[in-house]
Amino acid sequence: MKSMRKILLSICLVVFLLVLPLSALAKESVHPLFAPGEHSEWMGTYFKGKKLGFSFAKMLVTKEAITVNSKVFFRLKSDGVNQGTTFTQETHLTPDLKLKRFSLVQEIMGNRQQVDGRLENGKLTTHVVGLGFDKTKTIPFPDTVVPSSTFLLNIIQEGMTVGKKGKFPIFMEPFQMLMDLEYHVLRQEEVEYDGKKIVVHVVLHKVGGMESTLWVSADGSIVKEVTSQGFESRREPEHIARDLGGDGMSVSSLITFSLVKPGKEIADSGGKRQMKMKLSGIGSPDLIPEDHRQKLLRSEKASDGTYASILMVNAEPEDVAKPSIRPVATFSDPEYLGDSPEVQSQHPMIRTLAKELVGDTTDAWKASRRINQWVFQNLEKALVDTVSALNALRERKGECQSHTYLFAAIARAAGIPTKIVNGLVYSPKYKGFLYHAWPEVYVGEWRALDPTFGQDFVDATHIKLSEGQKEGQFHLMEFIGKVQIELIEN
Repeated sequence: MKSMRKILLSICLVVFLLVLPLSALAKESVHPLFAPGEHSEWMGTYFKGKKLGFSFAKMLVTKEAITVNSKVFFRLKSDGVNQGTTFTQETHLTPDLKLKRFSLVQEIMGNRQQVDGRLENGKLTTHVVGLGFDKTKTIPFPDTVVPSSTFLLNIIQEGMTVGKKGKFPIFMEPFQMLMDLEYHVLRQEEVEYDGKKIVVHVVLHKVGGMESTLWVSADGSIVKEVTSQGFESRREPEHIARDLGGDGMSVSSLITFSLVKPGKEIADSGGKRQMKMKLSGIGSPDLIPEDHRQKLLRSEKASDGTYASILMVNAEPEDVAKPSIRPVATFSDPEYLGDSPEVQSQHPMIRTLAKELVGDTTDAWKASRRINQWVFQNLEKALVDTVSALNALRERKGECQSHTYLFAAIARAAGIPTKIVNGLVYSPKYKGFLYHAWPEVYVGEWRALDPTFGQDFVDATHIKLSEGQKEGQFHLMEFIGKVQIELIEN
């Protein structure tokens, strides 16, 4: 199924969050209690034992400030083409670990987005620049908030005593959102590193659905980090860290990793009108959203602390019960009509296309279907990251996320409130459920479409797990590598 590139970008963003902290804080000298100086470190990143990429960090500590320069690189291969993803960040802290400013550059398949942030008077101002997007935003930034790129310093500062637990808010620079981080110093143990035995603290930390374990030496260095999804980072000499070997990890490896087998095949999945299924391995029954299409029938707690939930999912009906007109000038949630670095609904190219596609049509549902079919017919289904709606429009190819971003941009430009949905859908090719993205439009009521499949009425194998652009991708990590599906009524 060529529309599953969604999972790859989600994983790359998550690995960036997990790898960067340990790269940036590997040396004791970044702690304000230690002597000033400059230090650098390299880490190799692996997925299930296969080299995926590397990270590098250089730290400069003075009496006035702490500066961390970091780089994370991943390489994947699809259809014989290497696809590179690079995250580069510079973070400036005060000696007592408070954020001063940061600059983050994300480059995916040659597409670039830059986020600059500066903290002044308790407020963080971010400036985001990407293709067809250039905006500034200011949000409150409480004194207790810690940058995700330097959170380990705060844990070290609080003291790593075995058994200690802690919690504090972090600002996730790649996602530009606030989340709570929880940590637990599990134990001390002896490990072998660089040909000798050293004592390390083993620290578990969680951010939303992401969970990883750190092995931290007495001087604050990270020996390794392992995630529950099968990713691992190891401290390595530069020449080993940079050596990716071969042609890179294939996209199919990650697709297989994300595949959820239901135990039996689903015939004519695109025509399914209703499905009853059991989802297990869920951290909380509250994680699964309910809406007009899917209902949570019941949940039970398993012996391992996870939950199993019975879910009924329906396809969209063909008729809209409460038709509405477009354009809509305002909406209860302005995000659904607004633009973003990924959904550039105010760009002249997008607005011109929206006008061409919907013309003078005031029927919001009719206009939505026109846009849906145009995106389906005019975008090649390809496992490439086109990053945003404008990228997809210019390159005319992409995966499910590209189709969804472009649809959302055109629909919002046409005055149709649109949200982005993330979840699972059945793949006849892989004979299981894969992670996917699709839009929902408000046309008097919320309706789901799928521009990747050309469905004006999504089938019952579309299981919604989260909503939102970046935050939705992040929350998918509550499920990836954990959830299992058993069909009850097929």
